[in-house]
Amino acid sequence: MRLEQVPPDALDELVEQLGDLRHDLGKYVCFEARFLPPDPDPAALRAALRADLLQTRRRGDEVESAWALWRRLRPAMLDGDPGVTALDRELEALEAASLDGSPAALAVVAARAREVARGCRTLHARARARLEPLDG
Repeated sequence: MRLEQVPPDALDELVEQLGDLRHDLGKYVCFEARFLPPDPDPAALRAALRADLLQTRRRGDEVESAWALWRRLRPAMLDGDPGVTALDRELEALEAASLDGSPAALAVVAARAREVARGCRTLHARARARLEPLDG
C-alpha cells in the first residue's frame, strides 16, 4: 500500500517506525563517508564504506549491515509504495556491490548509500506530513 493510503489510525505508529528507520539506517548508511573530501583517496573511501555498510548499526558486540537493518526495519505495510520499492532496489544493489572495486565503482556505491539516506528521510517526511493535519 502507498503511504498516502495508510489509515489515519495507523499513522502514529508508522511515523515512529519510519523515524527509527531514518535514524538507524538513514543516518548511518553514509556516516563515515560524509566526512571525506569530494575526491577522496580510494583506500579511505573503501574503509568508510565498509564501516557504513557492513557495520551500519553497532551496539556493543552486535553489528548489523545496512541490508540486514533494512530487512528488520522495512515497513511491511508499505509494500508497493514507490519510496519503499526504490529503497528495496538500492539496498539490494548495495548488498551485491563489491567494496574491492575501482575508485569509480566505489563512487557508485557511495552514491547509492547517499540515496538510501535520502530515501529514508523522504519516507519519514511524507508520513509526518500526513500526520500533521490530523494533529491540528
